Amino acid sequence: MVSIILFVLSWLAFFLLADKKRIPDLFPTAVFSAFLGLLTDLIMEEYKLWSYHDSPLSGQEVPLALDFGIYPVVAYLFMQFLPLSKKSRIIYIFFWTFGSVLLEYAYLKFGLIQHHLWWSLGISYISDWIIYGLFILQYQFYAKAEVRL
Repeated sequence: MVSIILFVLSWLAFFLLADKKRIPDLFPTAVFSAFLGLLTDLIMEEYKLWSYHDSPLSGQEVPLALDFGIYPVVAYLFMQFLPLSKKSRIIYIFFWTFGSVLLEYAYLKFGLIQHHLWWSLGISYISDWIIYGLFILQYQFYAKAEVRL
């Protein structure tokens, strides 16, 4: 149920906060985030590093709600407000990764997610830095490709 609520709240946040004029510019990053989520889901089918437990949704519906709800909206809003200076970006990424880990911590405390094997909040935090960095790299690559066309 929590995943359904977060799905709805994320799209509500998008409709309230997103600069709709930037959809052509930021849409590829949102799609990229959904792709990363789906790729992670495929990897989790083989290596159970974490699992979701959020009734009434089944095991596969929770990741899909994240992949097509929270992740694209977060990526879009993250890129929309990304500062230009490198120092500001580091601080900005810190706050976004901290928020992501806080959400995962809440999921852990309420039993909505369970870590397995060697996965931990620390690994999630490092992964979040990589993911947000990939959003920036993907956006920069896409923007350069647009210029070449």
